[in-house]
Amino acid sequence: MFQKKLEELESVTSELFDKLEAAGFSTIESISWLTPEELAEKIEIDSVTAKTIIAEAVANVEQKPISAADLLKKEEKRLKITTGSKELDTLLGGGIYTGEITEISGEFATGKTQLCFQLSINVQLPPEEGGLGGGVYYIDTEGTFSSTRIVQMAQNKGLDPKKFLSNIAVTRTYNSDHLTFLIMNAEQLLKERNVKLFIIDSIASHFRAEYVGEDRLVSRQQAVMRLAETMKQLIEKLGIAVVVTNQVIATFDDNLFDKSPHPALGFAWAHRPHQRILLRKGRDQARIARMYDSSRLPDRECVFFVTEKGISDKAK
Repeated sequence: MFQKKLEELESVTSELFDKLEAAGFSTIESISWLTPEELAEKIEIDSVTAKTIIAEAVANVEQKPISAADLLKKEEKRLKITTGSKELDTLLGGGIYTGEITEISGEFATGKTQLCFQLSINVQLPPEEGGLGGGVYYIDTEGTFSSTRIVQMAQNKGLDPKKFLSNIAVTRTYNSDHLTFLIMNAEQLLKERNVKLFIIDSIASHFRAEYVGEDRLVSRQQAVMRLAETMKQLIEKLGIAVVVTNQVIATFDDNLFDKSPHPALGFAWAHRPHQRILLRKGRDQARIARMYDSSRLPDRECVFFVTEKGISDKAK
């Protein structure tokens, strides 16, 4: 709840209100999520004015404490998307949750993109079949999206592939600036297409290629954190699920022994996903998923399979 309307804020003149409205901001809530830098850029004002507006907006957000019991009720109402594997769903606490960022990391050919394809189909299923009856926004940073593979998966489930493909909006990105622009401006598309699942495959690709060297590490972290904050705002405002894939990097101990690979993008990003699963290859079609990090689930593993039919608990 908010004590004032946006146009009633002392720092918002009629001219500024017109600018805010033209940019799609009509409530105090809609600007309270922004940083002063973001607001200044979006409506072309100076940073001092933007900082004043944001400060007043935040001060007018009513923030009453909520009991842990009420928080539990809210968590229990969150919706889930099945992965197609009961074992993997169990690992994730029931599936991919709305209101959360789920990271899927792993080496090449461990099933990250295949899992994203399966989720793109499953989210469109009705709730009784493990879906949300909603659309998908799929940002492809590595050129790996395959309509042909999704058709194959859909047909093997007895579904109409054309219908399912029409509910997946796909954008190919070629650099980190393009990726940033798309995520920062995704809200309208998500609303118009009734998107329930937002996929970025992969979050690390552009940043690792463009921000090379220790001297650019801070800049990279700042850019990645800006995207993470926008994703957080989207899931809180729209109640969607966000899935991002991530690359892994090798590390070495003091004796230069190769340790287990871990997700890329460093410690700052590591705290943003709510659930982080790490995939590795098993025998043949088998894949092993490990709950790498979670605030509500234990560290454990499961086996699932990537087959011609899609993600399942059984080999071909």
